Amino acid sequence: MSSCASSPLGSWLAGAGGEFNSVLEFRKDAFGTSVYAAQPLPAGEVAVSCPFSLAITPTSALRCFSSLLKPSASTPSNHHLMTLYLALHLVYPSSSELPKGLQLEHYPYVETLPRPDEMRTPCYYTDEELRLLEGTNLVGATRDRLQGWKVEWEQLKELLGDKEVAEKLSWESFLWACTILSSRAFPSSLIEGPSADSTPVLFPGVDMLNHRLGAKASWITDVNEPAVREPKGKLAIVLDEGVEKDQQAFNTYGPKPNEELLLGYGFTTPSNPSDLVALKLSLPPSSTWLIDLPTTLSALNIPDLRHFVPRSGVIPPALLAQMRLLVASEEDVEAFNENGMGGNRGWEEVLGFLGWENELGVLDALQGMLEMKLAGLKRGEQVAREVEEASVRGGIRENVEEYRRGQIDVLEAALVWRQERFEETVGKAKEAGIDFMMEDVEEEEDEE
Repeated sequence: MSSCASSPLGSWLAGAGGEFNSVLEFRKDAFGTSVYAAQPLPAGEVAVSCPFSLAITPTSALRCFSSLLKPSASTPSNHHLMTLYLALHLVYPSSSELPKGLQLEHYPYVETLPRPDEMRTPCYYTDEELRLLEGTNLVGATRDRLQGWKVEWEQLKELLGDKEVAEKLSWESFLWACTILSSRAFPSSLIEGPSADSTPVLFPGVDMLNHRLGAKASWITDVNEPAVREPKGKLAIVLDEGVEKDQQAFNTYGPKPNEELLLGYGFTTPSNPSDLVALKLSLPPSSTWLIDLPTTLSALNIPDLRHFVPRSGVIPPALLAQMRLLVASEEDVEAFNENGMGGNRGWEEVLGFLGWENELGVLDALQGMLEMKLAGLKRGEQVAREVEEASVRGGIRENVEEYRRGQIDVLEAALVWRQERFEETVGKAKEAGIDFMMEDVEEEEDEE
C-alpha cells in the first residue's frame, strides 16, 4: 500500500497542478493496481485531477519525436502518434538512454501502467487460452485486431528515419502501447470542447480508477470556462457517491457490453445489462437477387449488415427490414416497388411490411440464424471445458465464461421474442383473411 498523493506519479501530477485526494492509496488486488480509500471519502470530493499540460495528445506526442521521422514521410495517423510515443517509453526505459532528437516526458506515468506480462486482454492470450473463446465473436475480433495492429507497426517502422529506433521498436512494445491506448484513452473533446473529429487523449492519474458499472462519478473539465486559459485547464474525477474505508474508488466508462470490455480491457461485468450479441447478415450470391440489394439498402440508408441484439432479445428493426428484402419473392419486390422510396418516406415505412408470407419467411430465417449462433456458442463451451486449468492464467477463464454466458442469455431471449412475434404474425394474418398452408405453420409450431 502506498499513498497516491506521495507516489512518484502523485508528486509529478502535483508539480504541474494536478492532485490525488490525500486519503487515496494504491493497492495490489485481482485487477492489478487499484485505488482505495484509506479513510472514508465523502461524496463530492475530487478523487484525482490531471492538468491538460500533462495530457498525452497526438500533437504533444509528435512534438517529442518529429525529428526521428523521415523527411518525406506522410503524416502519421493519430493512432500511430500516440502508440509510438507510448512504445518508446518501453524501448528506452530510462531518459539517460534516449537518442538525440527524442524527448519522452511521461516516465512517472508509464511506470505505473501494467507491464506486458500483466495484460489480460485476448490479444495477450496464449493458444490454449484462445481456445476458451471458441464459438464466440471474439475469435475473429481478436485476430482482426492483431492483424490490423501488426500492419500499423510495420508502417511505423517505415516512417522512422532513425534505423536504430526502428529496429528497437519491437512488436511486443507496440502491442503493449496499442492495448494501453485502447483501454485508457479519453476523448479530446474534454480539452477542446465538442468536435466532430475527436482524437484519443491520455490523462495520467485519472485513468488509474477502475470501471464499475453504475459507479457515480463525474468528469469535470473547465474547457468551457472562458476565463481559464488552456494551459491552466485540467480534468478532474469527482466522486458523486461516498467511498467507505478500505473500499475501492471507481470511475465509470459508461454502459459497455462484456464483449467490448473483454476485448479492450480484459475484464467483464457479472450479469451485464448492457450485453449485446452482434449479428451480421450475409448476402446471397448476386445471381439469385431479384433486386440490387447493396444499392437498395444504401439508398434506404441502412447499408450496414451488422446489428446488435440487446439483453431483452428484441431484434433491431433495421435487421428485420433487410431480411424482408433478402427473402422477398417477386410479388414482395413488386409490393416494395409500389411502396416506393421517394419523398420523405424512410426505410421504416418502405420496408415495414411486404406481405404475410414474407413476414413468416423472415421469422423462419431469423430462427435459423439465432439457433446457429447459439449452437456455435454451446459447442465452443464444450471445447473450453477441455482446456486444462493449469494452462490458463488467473481470472481469464472466469471472464470468458461470464462473456459467453451473457451471449447465450441474449440469444435465448431473442428466440423467445421471435416465437412471440411468429405467433402474433400468424394471428394477424388469420384476422386479415389469409389462408396459409396451415400444415406448414403447425409443423413449425411443433418444432418450437
